[in-house]
Amino acid sequence: MDNDILTVKQNLGIVGNSQPLLQAISAALQAAPFDVNVLIVGENGVGKEVFHKILHNYSARKHSKCIPVNCGALPEGTINSELFGHVKGAFTGAIADRKGYFEEADGGTIFLDEVGELPLDTQARLLRVIEAGEYQRMGSNTVYKTNVRIVAATNRNLQEDIETGKFRQDLYYRLAAVTIRVPALRDRREDIYLLFRKFANDVAEKYHCPKISVDDGGRQLLMAYSWPGNVRQLLHLVEEISIVETERLITADILKRYLPDFESRMTSAGGSHKDSYETGFGPGEKAMLYKVLFEMKQQLEEVRTRLGLSDAPIPPTHPVRQLSQGVPITVDDFEEQEAEEVGTSVPISTVSVPVSASAPTAPASTQPEPPVRTLEQMEKEAIEQALKRNGGNKRRAAEELGISERTIHRKIADYGL
Repeated sequence: MDNDILTVKQNLGIVGNSQPLLQAISAALQAAPFDVNVLIVGENGVGKEVFHKILHNYSARKHSKCIPVNCGALPEGTINSELFGHVKGAFTGAIADRKGYFEEADGGTIFLDEVGELPLDTQARLLRVIEAGEYQRMGSNTVYKTNVRIVAATNRNLQEDIETGKFRQDLYYRLAAVTIRVPALRDRREDIYLLFRKFANDVAEKYHCPKISVDDGGRQLLMAYSWPGNVRQLLHLVEEISIVETERLITADILKRYLPDFESRMTSAGGSHKDSYETGFGPGEKAMLYKVLFEMKQQLEEVRTRLGLSDAPIPPTHPVRQLSQGVPITVDDFEEQEAEEVGTSVPISTVSVPVSASAPTAPASTQPEPPVRTLEQMEKEAIEQALKRNGGNKRRAAEELGISERTIHRKIADYGL
């Protein structure tokens, strides 16, 4: 391992030896000396905040201030005041002039966490800071100068936000002069047990309690779980078990009680079903495959309707593998093997269409498809379930879902939850 990376890990308490993690650290070290803006992307709970420290500590600005700002936690009505300051009388409660974070960080680094949560008017102000190094306090026409390096982080897909008009494209390209991708915990499985041991030691020291450990079954389960809340979720798990459990040797059965949606979150060996770790298909990819199977059925029915039944009839129980030049082509070896490969219990035979070998007949009737839920319905249901699992705690529900607290508050209001 490179000596610089080892030093960074020791200084900042970074645990792990997986290749994706080391690549992210290396990218931060390479970008640090260059005075360019950096965008750090990754899911909630992966530890993006550590990387802005690397970028600051190994830059020419290391002796100046480094100010972290959680954009998602700032109220929308005061966010411009927090970032750029205000003058006395600018709004109700502004009893004196106040410096903003950009003024405080002059000469140093400012870390804008959850930058994707910024309102559009704030994005326009931020763009002016980047392009001209200028800003105005709220309630003032005076132009102030600042010289800061901006490191931003987000768990959102900003490209999608650009398409929907939620994020400015010109701002995105100025923030992302360099992009560092922080891997999810499920993408660095060899680090999970190392992190568990580190957290167990830290929690035991913090709360003055005996240290917990896991048996072989528990260790395998830790490696099998998908960790939607990433490193933060693992830390919370260790804290909760250390405080609540009387047993110090933690088994798989004990762990299951603390892992939400355990069965559906399994992603490696240990389950009775095929999973993403074994097959290479993630949960989202499996859902997409199911959709493709149904689309194949619809395509087949459409082709048969347009062409009539082909002179080469489709065998009654053989599913369609592909369409070539508009003619359905079948295979004999699809069947259960394909179903097992994608890890689905959806009967593949639903794609097949019974036909008569003697003469064309009308297309066979099919069962009506179940009603399709809208994205809003699925989102509402996901938020409701997360709140229920976390006892109504909005912060923990937001962490589990990979969104900010401000976003979950807004969604709760939108859906009347």
